[in-house]
Amino acid sequence: MIASVSRGDRTRGILAYVYGPGDQDEHTNQRTVAGFEDLLPDPGLAEDQRRALNQLAKILDLRVVQAGQNAPKDHVWHCSLRAAPEDRRLEDADWEQIARRVMHAAGIAPAGDPDACRWVVVRHAEDHVHIVATTVRADLTQARIHGDWRRIMDELTLIEEDYGLRKVERAPAGKRTAHTTAKRPTRAEVHKARREGRPEPARAVLRTAVREALAGAANEEEFQQRIAEHGVIVKVHRLPSGDARGYSFRLPGDDDAAGQPVWYSGSSLGPDLTLPRIRARLAVAVFEPNATVTGANSARPALQQAGLLADQLLTVFVAPGAVPAPDPQTWQARAAGVGEVLDALAQSHFGSQRAQIAAAAKAYGHAAHLYTRAANAEDHALRTAARILLAGGPTNGRGKDGDAFAALLDILVLIAVTLAREHRAAGNRQHARAAQSTADQLRSAYHQAAAKPLTAMTARGQRLPKPVQDQNTAAVRAALPADLAGRVLGDRDWPALAATLADARTCGHDPATLLQGALATREMESADNPAAVLLWRIRRTTDLPAPTTPPPTRRKPAREPMTTPVAHPSAPAPAPRRR
Repeated sequence: MIASVSRGDRTRGILAYVYGPGDQDEHTNQRTVAGFEDLLPDPGLAEDQRRALNQLAKILDLRVVQAGQNAPKDHVWHCSLRAAPEDRRLEDADWEQIARRVMHAAGIAPAGDPDACRWVVVRHAEDHVHIVATTVRADLTQARIHGDWRRIMDELTLIEEDYGLRKVERAPAGKRTAHTTAKRPTRAEVHKARREGRPEPARAVLRTAVREALAGAANEEEFQQRIAEHGVIVKVHRLPSGDARGYSFRLPGDDDAAGQPVWYSGSSLGPDLTLPRIRARLAVAVFEPNATVTGANSARPALQQAGLLADQLLTVFVAPGAVPAPDPQTWQARAAGVGEVLDALAQSHFGSQRAQIAAAAKAYGHAAHLYTRAANAEDHALRTAARILLAGGPTNGRGKDGDAFAALLDILVLIAVTLAREHRAAGNRQHARAAQSTADQLRSAYHQAAAKPLTAMTARGQRLPKPVQDQNTAAVRAALPADLAGRVLGDRDWPALAATLADARTCGHDPATLLQGALATREMESADNPAAVLLWRIRRTTDLPAPTTPPPTRRKPAREPMTTPVAHPSAPAPAPRRR
């Protein structure tokens, strides 16, 4: 069972939503399951729903009105509870008991407390209910709900066991974790975006813009210039000394109902976007791209260098059995660097995979990774890789850029999968989900991007002369364990790897040495296509030319046999040929 908890200041508004048709008419059979007292108005069954909503809102708000200025601004507590699709159908009585246990855990309505808050439980679907409560108690004090989320999670674990429901993975009871998830747009922000015809709420647009402006930025001045280029207005809050205290951001024309501009602080966009966190990120210096990148007529050199830097990260950071293992701060810094590479790639790629890469960057950024201290060379390398991608200019993932783009996606997929596995093992559920979602999006983009380069390399590999094919086979058998060598030689992508080994030999590399180096990067048991894993690693670490599709072999048409024409009996005899 999962829960979602939010706070607000409009009791009538949230009641209208839970008893109403929903955003897309998804609410049906709305009804009250339970309340703090019997005989409450039920807007779901009333003939005059508007009047019933007004009555119920006044009843729930009574203590808020009586408390006057002592009442909290966000006095509405809203919690939705949802069962898993495979769970059995819970009856209204079951939901009532579950809701009471959740409110007891949260501090809204402790069992047996005569001064508990006022509340109502609403059901409009088979699998979930909503709890709406006001947080002023009968003695006109505020409910003690600080830390309610953790207590609710602990109680839901017990509820799942008691009711035989699907057990949701959660951090162990009593374990406190730092808030590392970006705040989602509120329902009001989502509705506002729809009214104004914008694809995303302002909060989501600003979060993406700030992170993209930070990707590979060298200093605060460059960051502020970039954020302005994204069309975002920045306000710098200063201390009496004149030093910056924080940032606020807004979109042009984004005003509230009173016509006042709507500002979002960095902390409201994400825990990694506060001024101290931004400065910690910028303290990890970047190195300027060389002329090979800035003077190229395509993004291929930038993609190659970025892929090589990411490949080095995998080697020293998440290689199997790496000793010593990185400390948690190093984990955070390097994982944050991966996010910058994704944000830079989302800005520089304009091919058919653009939407998937943007989705991968957003998914990864949902669970923030924080720079916490000065980083070492690998962390500098990732911020530099982001800067290189932006300096290399736009790419479409085709033509000269195709294989380098696919090779970069390949290593990013592997890093995301590895991070998801490590976070899962450490109990970091938010980060594990974000990394897994990122890997899924990147894998889909990779399959599209790699199709054409692999087709070209496969065609070349199938046309290699037999002596060259024998050399490649011998190199694989000499460099790899026998079982892995058999898998590679039987892989559908073996001809493409064979073409890569032939190109490497032409460029002066030893294929067996390259294969051994590629094998040392990661375990191969989980690889679906070990030949593809090896060939992309080799192409990342060597300066091989872009693969081209060989022209098809044309056969000369067979000559038709010459025949002596037979003359018609009425035709005149042919004239004699002169010698």
